[in-house]
Amino acid sequence: MRTSAISILVFVIFNCPSVQAQTIDTLIDVGGYKLHFNIIKGKGIPILFEAGGGEDATTWKKIIQPIADRIGTTLITYDRAGFGKSTFDTTRHGILNGMIGLEAGLKKLGYDGNIMLVAHSQGGLYTQLYASRRPDKVKAAVLIDVTTTCFYDKKRLAATQQMIDRQNTDKMKASHPGSYYQGADFSSNIERMRKFAFPNTIPVTDFVSDHPPFQDSTDINDWKRCHREFAAASPRRTGILAAGCGHFIFNDNPPLVIDAVVKAYTTALGK
Repeated sequence: MRTSAISILVFVIFNCPSVQAQTIDTLIDVGGYKLHFNIIKGKGIPILFEAGGGEDATTWKKIIQPIADRIGTTLITYDRAGFGKSTFDTTRHGILNGMIGLEAGLKKLGYDGNIMLVAHSQGGLYTQLYASRRPDKVKAAVLIDVTTTCFYDKKRLAATQQMIDRQNTDKMKASHPGSYYQGADFSSNIERMRKFAFPNTIPVTDFVSDHPPFQDSTDINDWKRCHREFAAASPRRTGILAAGCGHFIFNDNPPLVIDAVVKAYTTALGK
């Protein structure tokens, strides 16, 4: 009985690292505006989560605590400029300015070293830019049905931008500048990211949804094809079709994504 009790105690100590985890909720001045960060502090390589377009840090609520419970490392979520609790500077929009602000915030918080990335949808473009700017610092990435430049050929990009422009109104610009400029900058962000390939040296788990957020079969097939081509471009990438899942894979099948993040993290640590 004594041996069993000790074994159980050891299991609890080493497998429940987040029991005493400290959470930090803060606004960081990044020069002209403030970014809202929510951090579950832990030990090990921090993991940065990039939400999809139109989403803020709360999008990760189903999986963030279970991941903290499993691996006990620092988990960083944040609201991009103009979303959630973050403020906005209308003179500094676009993906590059967004990345400069993020890097400034992470540096102030002390997280500008080694890191792992998790991204969803349009957040994949930001992750791609971050990884291309710091390939030696990014130790692994999990991409969840992310936007690819491959999918947006010239014709599709023009049609998408026209649709966005019809929906972007002066009222939205005044009340939701983050959403307005995210839409207005969509084409320029895609074109910019054609110049920044995701480094082949970084281990990547790339999820693609079984049911992408489109009605047209050509769009669906092209979305999946682009993900297959991305995964096949490097032996350090693993492509996974999330069977039965829609665009928000981490909501439709949380354990699938949680396990992938844990596996990518432990592999990056060499465990």
